[in-house]
Amino acid sequence: MAIFTNDGSQEDEDVENDIGSEEETLSESDIDPPPLFVAEMDDFKLRAGEKIGALHDAALGVANNSKIKINDAIDKTVEAAKKIREVVLELWQHELVLEGRARAAAWAAEAVRRIREGALPLSPAVLYQDLVDLFKDRVWRRSMVIFVCGVAVGGGAGLMVGLRAGTRAPLGPHARALHTQSDQTVLLVEDAVSPGVSAGEVLVRVQSFSVCPVDRAVLRGRGSALRALLGTGPVTVGRGFAGVVLDVGQGVNDLELGDEVWGVVSEWSGGGASELLAIRRSRVSRSPRGVSPPHAAAIPWGGTRALKALGKIDMKGKRVCVVGGNTSASCLSIQLLCGRGARVCVAEHSKAHPTMKALALVTNSTHVFPEGAHEFIDLSSEAWWVSLEKATSRAALWDSLILGDTAPNIPHKGLVKATSRLRSISLRPRPLLSDRVPSPVWPAFCVAFMMYRLLRWSVGLGWHTDWLEDGNPSEQLEVLREMVDEGQLAPVLDKVYLPHDFEAALAHACSDEAVGTTVIRFP
Repeated sequence: MAIFTNDGSQEDEDVENDIGSEEETLSESDIDPPPLFVAEMDDFKLRAGEKIGALHDAALGVANNSKIKINDAIDKTVEAAKKIREVVLELWQHELVLEGRARAAAWAAEAVRRIREGALPLSPAVLYQDLVDLFKDRVWRRSMVIFVCGVAVGGGAGLMVGLRAGTRAPLGPHARALHTQSDQTVLLVEDAVSPGVSAGEVLVRVQSFSVCPVDRAVLRGRGSALRALLGTGPVTVGRGFAGVVLDVGQGVNDLELGDEVWGVVSEWSGGGASELLAIRRSRVSRSPRGVSPPHAAAIPWGGTRALKALGKIDMKGKRVCVVGGNTSASCLSIQLLCGRGARVCVAEHSKAHPTMKALALVTNSTHVFPEGAHEFIDLSSEAWWVSLEKATSRAALWDSLILGDTAPNIPHKGLVKATSRLRSISLRPRPLLSDRVPSPVWPAFCVAFMMYRLLRWSVGLGWHTDWLEDGNPSEQLEVLREMVDEGQLAPVLDKVYLPHDFEAALAHACSDEAVGTTVIRFP
């Protein structure tokens, strides 16, 4: 159909429509892919999916096989360890081994007695001859020699590996701590690494800890040999502490996070001068109610020593003289003696008498003993021995003599009744056997010590060293807590310092100016 416009032009509408439809057809044919290409893409997707599925199945198979192999290895290792333990237990309970253990224990007891007396240690040849007589015609000598050499070599190798591993810096949170240097100085470290809590341990945030003359002895070498053997770390000062539980290890069920606790740290097992302290549960207990951390830290170390020294001796009506009563252990001993009905005489400088008298009056207020039952001897003007002799000339001899940390080594036998069963009691820590072992015997001592720990572990007693403690510190702390809660015992807090003033705190605690316990608190 032709269309004429006003200007005489003509347009063919049908032609334009045909051209437009042809362009649309061409454009659609250009966009749509050919059927062969679509088939190839589908085939590629199928093969890629199959390969990915095969890889997934292979990865699952490898993971399962690895898991099975690891579980098999663990099961075999556990089974082998159980068999080895059964064999060790069977040998440990054998009649020959039992008799050999008895003879070795007798030899060790005699050697320890000789070392404590300052004599030469007992010769190992004596024990060897006893064991030869025991195992003669029963055990092949070559087998015994090979066994002993293997134990010695294995124990020495294990000791070296343990010491090497103990020198590595532990991983854990950072805290403030007082580190002991090789020149007997103490340095405050702001970013000390705290070890993680292990089975049977608790992690305590220490708020306050006490210092005493024992810390000075530790800095001078007391217990250093045993600490090096156990690898306890650079923290050695701070015998008693108080804080809050932050974490508990496996097997600790009677303490929870947030519990207020106090505890003691033996000289050979490190110190409490660390803001984060991982310690055995057997050395801590819940602290008394309503007692601040500095006052709570003033009791554990001196209180446990006083309980161990006095024991369960009946003191009622006895005359007891406490020499050097200005330390924590002496002050707490005076309260314990008064609580048991003893008539206490304190021999100390005159400046300490008001505190000692206040302790006596407070303690006697709950008993039937009259005020003034205590006696005081001034040791400021003349020698200790002369003052004590004059006191005994004016009154009868004492039933017992309590020697504190600051008491000198005086000939006290003439001051105590010969018929008394109490005699003299020392509050000083006993000398450690490891500090008195001669150098030639030290390697043998190390091997024997580690072998004993290994035997304890193999028979199910654990790898810990709680057996080195004199008694059970946790039970003693519980007794002290009950006494404080019932008003039978009160802390004697002298001064409180900050950690950077440790040298001044230790100097004050070891001086005659101190009366009670010197405490350091973390701000």
